Amino acid sequence: MIQGIILSLLSIIFLLWIEQSVEVAYIWKTVAKMILFLILPLILFRKAEFPFLRLRQTDRKSMMTAIGSGVAIMGIIIIAFIFLQPFIDIDALLADLAGAGITTTTFPFIALYILFGNSMLEEFYFRGLLPNLVGESRIRFILPSFLFAIYHISIFLPWFNPTLLILAVTGLWVGGVIFQLANEKSGTILPSWIIHMSSDIGVLLIGVYIMYFY
Repeated sequence: MIQGIILSLLSIIFLLWIEQSVEVAYIWKTVAKMILFLILPLILFRKAEFPFLRLRQTDRKSMMTAIGSGVAIMGIIIIAFIFLQPFIDIDALLADLAGAGITTTTFPFIALYILFGNSMLEEFYFRGLLPNLVGESRIRFILPSFLFAIYHISIFLPWFNPTLLILAVTGLWVGGVIFQLANEKSGTILPSWIIHMSSDIGVLLIGVYIMYFY
């Protein structure tokens, strides 16, 4: 447990540093994330056997609940953006994306990665590996979700004012707990992955608006 927590903290700190202190293209940030969130854990914790990856064991009820929850969260994200858009520095957001190599040309390819690849990486790490290392303690709901929220500070920092940043991190923390609860019955990460992808669809639809129509 302690080893997993230390690894996660160091990984998140390193990724925060890459995101905010080193000017590198999105592809290199992605490579670093794959190493820290997937390859290194697969090597270090291979004896854990990763039972949460047995996706075929997911029951139908959990799947249907995940789909319904995902659609609801997607709607909430889009509605929240509509109301909060006047308080978001979209010009800074676009400049930050351009600096990372995300343009109108590359956006469709990056969007596909975010929807399928990035969501799987984060679910493997935050909803699979970390709760599995923590064990049956209630902290498995709180700590991985908190780290999930803190990790995303690096993404939101240039775009939001402090109030919106706090709201975003709090929302991600609560969302992380919901994601984890969705996995409880089946013991796999498929339900939370479905919800995560649905949430990403909402974000990417906003991205389409910002990139092509703003």
